[in-house]
Amino acid sequence: MMTRFAPVRAWWEGLSSREQVMMAVLGALAMVLLVSLLIIQPLLGAHERARDSYAASMRLYRAVETDADTLQVLATEVPVSPVPDQSLRAVAGSMALRHDIALARMVPGEDGGLTVNIDRAETAAVLAWLVDLDQRYGIRAQASTLDRDADGFVSASFVLSRGGA
Repeated sequence: MMTRFAPVRAWWEGLSSREQVMMAVLGALAMVLLVSLLIIQPLLGAHERARDSYAASMRLYRAVETDADTLQVLATEVPVSPVPDQSLRAVAGSMALRHDIALARMVPGEDGGLTVNIDRAETAAVLAWLVDLDQRYGIRAQASTLDRDADGFVSASFVLSRGGA
């Protein structure tokens, strides 16, 4: 291996002390330049991209948070008057969504009623849903079956109709 570097060593020894110092300084500057270009600059660029990505994520999060607050306010507003042209099925379904109730089945009856089945929902949510349907839209339960499950949950079936008829 020494034979490979023999020409370089001979060249180095042929330089004066002053030239050797200048070449050493030049080599050190070249190393600093390489370290800067190959290591430091890419790391700084990655850091800057990460900071920009985080800032964009926070802007998006704040926008979603604001939209969620607006949606929550709009969802809790009471409509000025019931909309008579909405179907019983549409009203029951949208009100169930507001109360976080998953409706298993909705079957229209021949008399204009609607049979609604709930497989599992919180008791308080189901009762609040029924009260909302009655107070906001005049939709009442003509028949009901509630089976209590564990931890405040129920499975239920209702026959709903407008105006208590």
